[in-house]
Amino acid sequence: MPSQATNYFYTLVAMGVISLMLTNAFEGQVGALEVTAEKKELRRLMEAVAAEGTELMSITEATGATVKVSIETPTTMGNRQYWVRLESDGSKAWVEGGFGDPWTGTLLREAYLPWNVSASGTYKGGYGTLSLNCTDLGSGPVLVMGRWEDG
Repeated sequence: MPSQATNYFYTLVAMGVISLMLTNAFEGQVGALEVTAEKKELRRLMEAVAAEGTELMSITEATGATVKVSIETPTTMGNRQYWVRLESDGSKAWVEGGFGDPWTGTLLREAYLPWNVSASGTYKGGYGTLSLNCTDLGSGPVLVMGRWEDG
């Protein structure tokens, strides 16, 4: 006949294993929620860049003035490094974004700009402020993204 202490020991071990399984399941769910929140935050930033760029292009086309604006950005999204980039191919322009290195990182989403504009520049998240500069060089507006510099 087994002793009472052995039964308690096996029950305690079984409860420990179940606790570890539940903890791992909850950690997995929390990780998935964090990734979703980071992607949403990046999407919001990309849409803000596209909206500000569109506004700058409208002002530049209407007045012919050079316009510069800064956008406050987080240093990281969650605990991940991010990047935002402007691209154009002659017929359209768009905003790209992703996590990791801007030149090798995975592209997550694109936000398109409405006009035929020459767009370029990359902003890698970190300390500093994102800047957008729009000028008209005669052939249409040129939108450049970079890190804000005083002056």
